[in-house]
Amino acid sequence: MASAVDRGVSPGLAGLVLTMGSVVGLVMRVFLGWLADRRDEAGAATGRRPGGHVAVVAGCLLAGAVGLVLLALPRPVALVVGVVLGFGLGWSWPGLLQFAVVRLNPEAPAAATAIVQVGVYAGGFLGPVGFGLLAGTVSFTAAWLVAAAAMVLAGTGVLVGRRMLLAHRAARSAPPVAVR
Repeated sequence: MASAVDRGVSPGLAGLVLTMGSVVGLVMRVFLGWLADRRDEAGAATGRRPGGHVAVVAGCLLAGAVGLVLLALPRPVALVVGVVLGFGLGWSWPGLLQFAVVRLNPEAPAAATAIVQVGVYAGGFLGPVGFGLLAGTVSFTAAWLVAAAAMVLAGTGVLVGRRMLLAHRAARSAPPVAVR
């Protein structure tokens, strides 16, 4: 974690903190999958439509954005909490997003996940390159803040996309209006 080393944290300690963030991310991915199954089971048992997964994805992105803002601060506690939130929660959502997209589009799961994957992989490619360029030319603080803004934008986009999809589905399933 070059930004931590840039602020005076030893490389070994910075690596351990980053490893901790990776472990939290792994645990959170498994936990979110388990939680999604539990929500769907509870919904099926009560006759409610299962869901809420997209809101969890957006929540992870927003928590991740808070973590990235903390990474912009030069404090050891901010580093640890920022890594847990930014890497642990901020990147724990991809599997859950795929699950949610398939649940929202059961008639065309391959097409729906392909569309989502384009965004995920574009961000996965452009994000690190842009972060590195910004950190190298401006500062790590600026790079973390721009990355946090991107996560907020992504979380908002996920919620807007879900709302648009549900509105489209409702309009498609509504009875036709007779024209006189």
